[in-house]
Amino acid sequence: MIGWWLCLAAAALSPAQSRAAKEKLDRIEAGKTAPGERVVLTEDEINSYLRYDYASEMPSGLSDPRIRLEPELVLGEVVVDWVEWQSARGEPPGALLALLLRGKRRVEVVGRWRSGAGKGQVDIESVRIGGARVPASLVTFLIENVVQPRYPEAVVGRPVELGYGLEEVRVERERVILVQGAHPAASQGKLP
Repeated sequence: MIGWWLCLAAAALSPAQSRAAKEKLDRIEAGKTAPGERVVLTEDEINSYLRYDYASEMPSGLSDPRIRLEPELVLGEVVVDWVEWQSARGEPPGALLALLLRGKRRVEVVGRWRSGAGKGQVDIESVRIGGARVPASLVTFLIENVVQPRYPEAVVGRPVELGYGLEEVRVERERVILVQGAHPAASQGKLP
């Protein structure tokens, strides 16, 4: 049954949906949205963007990213070749990490999202690596010692500025709604 759903989901992805997502993100990044404007990104647009436009920017060792959106929840999955991902940093993983996580593994993350007043916060609810549930203490260790040294902007469990003058980013079933604040900001970096 799941295989059938994945085939249907893959069929919905397209370069046209990716372009639509990129145009929306570019408008926000350039400060071309009006105060109070709501920009809707559908799940298919986001997944198409990840497959087509963002694929060349995907870090080495990561492939086949997908997300699913539910009210206040982002369910993400990606295939990770841990040794390749860590080695791309210029330093091979430690012997224990290489032994435990060698080869390609599907990583599934469920994160609870909330935002308002120009800030957003994600809290990790669960992580599975290769189908096995990862204990919370190990998730914290991996975030602090593997992910954050490489991506310091990967903040979990505390509020961060949304940027780009966004007031709120609402996660709903199969879509995300980005709400522009009263004063759109010019580009403050790059949206993913």
